[in-house]
Amino acid sequence: MCNPRRVRVTATREVAEAWQVELERRVALSDTVVSELEISYPFGGTLGDRTRAVFEAALARDPHWRETSDGAHELPLADGLVTYRSADGTLVVRARLTDTARAEGVAAETLRGTVTDVAHGEGEGRYYDDNYRGRTRRAADAEARRIAESAAERNARALLAGVRRRAQEASAVAERGAEDRVRQAATADAAAHLEAERARVREELDARNRVRVEQLGQEALRAVNAVLALAYREALLAFAREQGARAVKVDESEDSIAVEFEMGS
Repeated sequence: MCNPRRVRVTATREVAEAWQVELERRVALSDTVVSELEISYPFGGTLGDRTRAVFEAALARDPHWRETSDGAHELPLADGLVTYRSADGTLVVRARLTDTARAEGVAAETLRGTVTDVAHGEGEGRYYDDNYRGRTRRAADAEARRIAESAAERNARALLAGVRRRAQEASAVAERGAEDRVRQAATADAAAHLEAERARVREELDARNRVRVEQLGQEALRAVNAVLALAYREALLAFAREQGARAVKVDESEDSIAVEFEMGS
């Protein structure tokens, strides 16, 4: 028997933890869509000079009409506005309808990664050149390998918690890094959908508004004709008083005003 010889073996174990982040963001956008249409009537131009002057004076006194800074007169109506411009006698009817276009955009991204580390273990075996007590080189190698692998497994288990923590940190960092990118993509998707929805809503509004502006035009004509009728009544009554008329009688209905009086001695 001689001095034992030593065999050293190093074993390694890879410790790996995979992570995955599925990021999805939804963005909702909205915008107000406005449809404005107008039609014009040459109302003042259809009146004689004296009748027009009487009408415009009556319009200025009517509490439902408001005078603007440029001398025009406005009458608010549901969904619109009527403007009479004294400068040229034009009656302008504006119809305004609004609605809201809404759209949603979505973007998603999947992020993956793996955090790895390596655990080491060492083992030692002994043998004798003369194989004393069965301690051969082969047996020493097997013993060293068994000890090294056991140590590597033990060290790998010790590393696992740290690797998992690093995987969680890597996942969180990746998610934060992707947050703005995914949200911007969702916003861009929403904006594209909103543009199409805005066009659709505008088309619907314009179709409704073409009907509405015609309705408002009829309302506007009734409104100015009511003022004109009142102006005629006041003018006739003033004429009757100036001429000393007797038995003055005014008969008003929904569609007409009749003024009767007697002249002469």
